[in-house]
Amino acid sequence: MPTCPHRSPQRCIPSDSHINGSRTHGVADAPQTFDHCAVGAASVRDSILLIGASGQTGRYVLRFLRAASVPVIACVRNAARLAAEPSFASAEVAFVDVEQPHTLAPLIERAAHVIYLVGADRRGLAPGAWQLEVDSLSDCLELARRAGLPGRWISVGYSGSVQRTGLTWAEIRWRELKLAADDVIGASGVNYFVVRTGLVGAPVSSDPRVSITQDSAAADAQLPCNALAFLLTGAALAGATNRSHVTVRVDPQGFELQSAVRAFGRLRQDGPVLRTTRPMRHA
Repeated sequence: MPTCPHRSPQRCIPSDSHINGSRTHGVADAPQTFDHCAVGAASVRDSILLIGASGQTGRYVLRFLRAASVPVIACVRNAARLAAEPSFASAEVAFVDVEQPHTLAPLIERAAHVIYLVGADRRGLAPGAWQLEVDSLSDCLELARRAGLPGRWISVGYSGSVQRTGLTWAEIRWRELKLAADDVIGASGVNYFVVRTGLVGAPVSSDPRVSITQDSAAADAQLPCNALAFLLTGAALAGATNRSHVTVRVDPQGFELQSAVRAFGRLRQDGPVLRTTRPMRHA
């Protein structure tokens, strides 16, 4: 089996794969390596830490990673959700609470990359939304910085509508929380890659085309959860520009998913974080 300069085996998703969940099309046509060259001590830290593995996007990420035979530490909060996803049987499962970040510390110390899929519910903010969306994220990033995370912190951001009229209070606060989370990631000192989108929709059975841009998007765009999972998985397996954001939306004239993954390595690096305004903590 081919090896990268760090002599860690390459891992690829099978070439007959498809994004509908039974198979996982696309990454096989992108660079097919688990990005060990970016993570250094891969012989020790060769797992991907998947935080939020039991969510609608997390379950697809888990399937794609396991199809690629990549070691995964799947973090869940509720054991009751394990039976609904067969892929948990082939992954290491850890029960953690991101609002108690110390429970994640020993897992982050073992991770080559972190895929972070935890956040406040857009449909109605509960008390403690700031703690979950911003404070807990900040604490987890600090753990990653102290542990010397060798790869990327990969997560999902909001594409950033500037619309303020016609929105509910909860929707405005949720958008502010997502922008604050972006600030936290950018200022963390950890290498990151953030996929921004709007609404995350139900899975689809055929591969959508997508547009990718690093300019801010003014409107919500829907991206199927399994397509989003594919792109996040591709960023871990094939790499991406260090410290970068990309906005992705379904676009019939856009890239095939595997081409979008290849393009992640050609993005420009983010500049310094300039935003300083933050929403009130009662959000």
